[in-house]
Amino acid sequence: MAICLKCGRESEYCLCESCKAGVDLEALCRELIAYRPGSGENPIWEKLCSEFDDPYDLRKLVFAVSEDLPAPRKEYLRVMAITGASSNVSKDSRPWFYEVYGSIIDDDGLTTAEKNRLHGIAVGAYYMDYDYFTADRIASQLCESDDIPWQACYNLAEFYTTTRRYDVAEEVIVNALQRFANNPFVVQTMQNRMEKNTKQREKAEAGKQEYMPNPKENKEEARRKYIDFLASIGIEAAVPKPKKKAVAAIPRDQYPDPVETRDTDFDTFVAFDLETTGRSPKIDSIIEFGAVRVVNGQVTENAEFTFQEIAKPFERRLSEEIKRITGITEDDVKDAREMWEVFADFMRFVGNDVLVGFNCMAFDSRFMVRAGRYANIIIENKYFDVMRYADSFKARLGIDAKKTSLAELSEKLDIENPQAHRALADAITTAKVFLRLKEMDDSADRTSISNQLSDLDKW
Repeated sequence: MAICLKCGRESEYCLCESCKAGVDLEALCRELIAYRPGSGENPIWEKLCSEFDDPYDLRKLVFAVSEDLPAPRKEYLRVMAITGASSNVSKDSRPWFYEVYGSIIDDDGLTTAEKNRLHGIAVGAYYMDYDYFTADRIASQLCESDDIPWQACYNLAEFYTTTRRYDVAEEVIVNALQRFANNPFVVQTMQNRMEKNTKQREKAEAGKQEYMPNPKENKEEARRKYIDFLASIGIEAAVPKPKKKAVAAIPRDQYPDPVETRDTDFDTFVAFDLETTGRSPKIDSIIEFGAVRVVNGQVTENAEFTFQEIAKPFERRLSEEIKRITGITEDDVKDAREMWEVFADFMRFVGNDVLVGFNCMAFDSRFMVRAGRYANIIIENKYFDVMRYADSFKARLGIDAKKTSLAELSEKLDIENPQAHRALADAITTAKVFLRLKEMDDSADRTSISNQLSDLDKW
């Protein structure tokens, strides 16, 4: 049993008989389309929204309410119910939309603005289905009108940007910004569209790869249609050459495992750190190498004794979390050298020294193995893990955590890290923490020897 949209009483239809007699069906449909679930403006509709998986499914009631309306009002309102405030219909709904659009677009029962709204939806639908010629024909017709709704302007601009006509797209956007200057939402939406158009234009001017269809299915056909259309309007385009997939030169089962040393009897070493796209060396990439060479226990932070370089990740993009944590952006890595190229220079910097890292046996060394495989370089250096070394100092430092962090250790030892989660800064901090722990270790040894000598004196 349904409830009446007007009075909320149970009803076999979405309007009870008493309410249906006096209701303006088209006005009710428009109210349903424009309603914002969660606004609390209509308690009856809020109750209905709570029963839908998607509260905006309230708009689907337009199909029932509009049943008694004449064509083309019924069909137009149903299209609006499907699109809502957006500019497009979903892929599943496009065949239905094409049928409705063709049957009512020339009907005198629609205003010019309503026809233009439908034209705008059609432009978006046809070009998203890779029928660029039909989309262009409708777009050209639409541009001749002075009464274009903002949603249609958005689709026009997107279509022209996608088909590499950046000047035309900008003209459409500027016109919309002038006409809808008093609507903040539309202004922001069109400004966002302008930014995207500008970025695409800049790529074209820089000689970089511009938009090319990349669907999961029928990719070759979609790209052929796109290239044929661009050729028809005098724009040359070609399918980008596929990127050569990186192939490891050394198979994983033939690459030696990392070798750890627990001996602390060294004062010359290379402290290092890596930033990566994630925690899995199987699928993630190194995006930054950082290292400092420590000679005779002295940390020297100049160009001769440090190494820092960003590397281009492969097969993975930077997640928002990684960008937030490290501050490394897509722009930073896009023109960087490949990981294995940077790794080769990194290992030349390291030479034969011990590699001192923090949690390096569980994390960094595994990424180093992958880098070595791709660079065709065997890592013969030993690793020293400061995190493991620090376990024996927790009680003295007042650390209760089962697994201590570099940040906590450096704070306890009064060592400042000026740029945490950047490779060079973390490498320098690791070096200083290691040297400070060694001092504590040596002090403990001297105290132990002194106590033993005192015991001997008693005899």
